[in-house]
Amino acid sequence: MSPTTTVTTIRERNKRKRLSGWILLYVLLISAFIFSVYWQAKRVNTLSFASGTLQLTTSKTKYTVGEKISYTLKNNLDTPISFVNTCPQEPLYVYSWTNNSWVRIHSTAAASACAGEPKQRTIPAGGSYTQSFAKWPQLFNKPGIYRIVGLATNYTALPYADFQVVAKPVVPKVQVQTRTQIIIQKIITPVYIPAPSGGGGGDGGGGGDN
Repeated sequence: MSPTTTVTTIRERNKRKRLSGWILLYVLLISAFIFSVYWQAKRVNTLSFASGTLQLTTSKTKYTVGEKISYTLKNNLDTPISFVNTCPQEPLYVYSWTNNSWVRIHSTAAASACAGEPKQRTIPAGGSYTQSFAKWPQLFNKPGIYRIVGLATNYTALPYADFQVVAKPVVPKVQVQTRTQIIIQKIITPVYIPAPSGGGGGDGGGGGDN
């Protein structure tokens, strides 16, 4: 075997080794990718969601404009559930029935109204939480039909409650008529009647004796 042939043979062997190394590397990378996808899919499939229901109710089904509207979230789940505190934004999703469709509306409370509040509220299993929209009076300052929707973590459903807001009843104005009683006092002025004048003196003197 000539030296040229030997060099060519060595190059071919090195080339095949490099090719085999690259193929092995790609196989390892593809295997690692497939394993990662499988592990993530298995993790998602085994993720457990809370069982039960989350109930959202309002104190009444009909309010008047300006009346305080409060709601209660009842956790009927078997695990605690949390809500993000969005203050100064409204605590729940609020919708107004406008032009035959639900339109989301927003309002912002004063910054001082959120001082000291936690970033997240947690309701234990079987517990409840009650709050009002007193900090957001602009949300329901017009008559109409409204819907509030709750969004919690680790819970797929969206509990909601509908209610109506009506205008304040108009109080009829009562006109109070003041009756003025006019008392006419009849004053009789006496008519002066002069005394009759006398004819002669009282005792007339008789004639003297002749």
